[in-house]
Formats: sequence, structure tokens, C-alpha cells
Amino acid sequence: MNLSKISYFLMISFLISHTSWTKTQLPTALKIQVMDASEHPVAGAEVVLYTTEENYRFQKNAFAKGETDKKGRVTFRRLQPIPYFIDARNELKKNDGLAAVTDSLHKNKINKVVVLIE
Repeated sequence: MNLSKISYFLMISFLISHTSWTKTQLPTALKIQVMDASEHPVAGAEVVLYTTEENYRFQKNAFAKGETDKKGRVTFRRLQPIPYFIDARNELKKNDGLAAVTDSLHKNKINKVVVLIE
């Protein structure tokens, strides 16, 4: 193999490996499971994320909203690696005053948390 073919091969290999790495890098995500006091999943609960305690307390400037599936889960993607305040509720139960707050999320990971509503 001559030098130009080797250079071409190395350049193509680098581009393929770099493209593969960037595609497989996960966005920062938060998977929340909402449970009741009996530790049963709560389907159809509204889950709201806030970036500050003040916004959480006054329920203003929601960062993201979602609804739990039949297993009580909802996932938020493309988040910043910061703490989030979580409000979860359905028609009968809520987590008001329970100060559901995450630790700072781990970047490029699926972070998981369980929220209890009563």
C-alpha cells in the first residue's frame, strides 16, 4: 500500500469511528416512576419538572411536562445535568410539600428516581 492509500484509509476509519461515537452518546435523561403509598405504580399521573425551588413552590415556569404510562413511568430527555424539582399528581393524589428534588443529573446518562404521591 502506498502512503496516500494508507492516509485515506486512516482518515475514513477516523470519520467512521467518530461518527459512531457521537451517535451512541446518550443525551442526559431523567426516568421517573410515580408510586402510591402502597408502592403501586400510578398510571396517568401528570409530572412537571421545575429548575428552581421557587418555581416548584409557586408552580410557575414549568420546564417540562409529561404523563406516566401504565407502569407509572415517564422519561424526560435532553436535560441539563442540574437538579430538578418534581411535581407529580393525579385526580386524587399528589406530592405537594414532599420536596421531590433530584440530585444533579449525571451527564449523558439515564438518571432514575421514584416519586411517591399520597
